[in-house]
Amino acid sequence: MEINEFSNIGSKIRKERRTRGLSQSELSKKLDISPSYLNLIESGRRTITVPLLIKIGNELGISLKDLTLESNKRILSDIMDVLSNDIFDDLDITNQETTEFISSNPNIAKAMLALNDSYKSFKEDMQNRLESMDINSTVVENPQRLPVEIVSDFLQDNKNYFHSIELSAEILREKVGLDIGPNIGSGLKLTNYLKKAHNVNVKIAPASEELKSVRSYNIKNKNFQLSEMLTYTSRNFHLAYQVASLESEDVIDKIIDENNIESDEVKPLLKISLLNYFAAAMMMPYDNFLNNAKLYKYDIEILMHHYACSFEQVAHRLTNMQRPGNEGVPFHFLKADIAGNVSKRFSLSGIHIPRHGGSCPRWNVYTAFLNPGRIHPQISRMPDGRVYFCIARAYEKGVEKHGMPKSFVSIGLGCDIQYSKELVYSQGMDLENKKLQTPIGVSCRICPRVECQQRAFPPLDKELKLDINYRGTSPYVTL
Repeated sequence: MEINEFSNIGSKIRKERRTRGLSQSELSKKLDISPSYLNLIESGRRTITVPLLIKIGNELGISLKDLTLESNKRILSDIMDVLSNDIFDDLDITNQETTEFISSNPNIAKAMLALNDSYKSFKEDMQNRLESMDINSTVVENPQRLPVEIVSDFLQDNKNYFHSIELSAEILREKVGLDIGPNIGSGLKLTNYLKKAHNVNVKIAPASEELKSVRSYNIKNKNFQLSEMLTYTSRNFHLAYQVASLESEDVIDKIIDENNIESDEVKPLLKISLLNYFAAAMMMPYDNFLNNAKLYKYDIEILMHHYACSFEQVAHRLTNMQRPGNEGVPFHFLKADIAGNVSKRFSLSGIHIPRHGGSCPRWNVYTAFLNPGRIHPQISRMPDGRVYFCIARAYEKGVEKHGMPKSFVSIGLGCDIQYSKELVYSQGMDLENKKLQTPIGVSCRICPRVECQQRAFPPLDKELKLDINYRGTSPYVTL
């Protein structure tokens, strides 16, 4: 039996092979096929048999669903969100048509998402100009796809795991002399290492000084300044970030170059993201962190104290646990503000997170704002029937100084319900009780639940027939 409807299998095989540092010759030898045949498969010019596909999955340490249609579900959700725009109403595009299109043309679907990102960027820019009434402003003639979306997609495509960074971070951690276990004193060791290895002087700026930044590094005089108003966990992380920025340039630049990231706007944003990854890998070394995460059943608060890191840092680090052969729970992660803007999103669980905000208000990541500081568990059921176990916590974030403005953010972390028993937060919950499942959706326009009392828009796939003499449980429930 041959598989020929998934035209992006070859590109995924090539990406996974490169991630593991294998040449075509090395992988083909393991598969007992010629390098030229593997090249044809990777370029999409040859079909692939199921036995060979299974063999490739075993050699690369990935499942069949990662190579086939299952992995296109995130793209499907994003495309459906795009097609929910009013400008497509007259086309009557069905969900089945969209699914068939993506399964055979995933790269074209990605191109469509890129165009939509540019369109939204251009539209928002025009709206801002109109609102400011600045008639002298020039129109942006070539709107670009948002760099943050490019970086987000890049991390998603790589499962938010970078083996070369993990290995380099472990080596550097040993050089610095960071202890395994509770390391609240890591800040002093990082400070001493910066001075000894790079002649960098660390200064803690007192609260009396004018607050213009929380972190700054002067390359000329090698002064690294941190605000006294930062928490100790933030100080430690910024120190680790600075060490990483001075010693990880080669490994990070190699990742950027190998993935052909050339944009002057995207490269620095991606570099910052990878430096944050490197710093997290130093503070929370892979094997030790994953072992403790499993030991304490992913209790984030225990891990926070064990590694002297913040709730967000620990939750984010849990999404990196995808080393082939030693994986943790495949989580999804999102960070949102009280207005619903999603600043970080990543999903290995299979749940679909809206590309441009506008998420379902029933998600616990939003209801957590009603009671900040607490961890809120939720059993969430999507319209496709899949069930997830999620936790969320909202908290105040900002500089620790009276009179300084603060902001509220909420962190959401979740997994497929099959992994829920591995998490301490599921203890005492009847996971089989369907009455405890909260029906949620991706966004109102593509959610089929017309009876939802929190609907903001009518569903895309249903004809709207309102009756002035009838009001259902939502404005869109009709007789």
